[in-house]
Amino acid sequence: MNKHASFGYMNAQMVRLHKAILAEKLNEIGITYGQIGFIMQALRHPGRNQDQISQVVSVDKAATARTIAKLVDLKLLYREENPENRREKLVYPTEKAQEIQEDLREALQAANQLMMSELSEDEKVQLMSLLRRMIDTGRETLGLPSVWDIL
Repeated sequence: MNKHASFGYMNAQMVRLHKAILAEKLNEIGITYGQIGFIMQALRHPGRNQDQISQVVSVDKAATARTIAKLVDLKLLYREENPENRREKLVYPTEKAQEIQEDLREALQAANQLMMSELSEDEKVQLMSLLRRMIDTGRETLGLPSVWDIL
């Protein structure tokens, strides 16, 4: 397999192209590509703690704390102390996050559809199945729980 056909190269290209396709819309909304997962988790699961969000988005705890702090500054998220564990912060979306939710979801769906537009329906199903298996293998190798039950 040559370097252009390696998984790492192809995966990096996919991420960069997806990011570029979304760039204009994300700029309009006022967020970055790396903030999407945190916002979507807060919208889907209000009150989830930072550690849980960190697990789902596969980012270390320090980076999660920094990203959430930035989103708090942007008034997209807010944190509250967990009354059952004062060291734990629970993350919630603000009204501003709820206002951008539909635009963000539509932009993500449009980018995904564009990236897969040359695939048949069977190929799309197969691609998603293979990606899921690869994610499961990587998470299992790293001792991380399956993400599908907590996504």
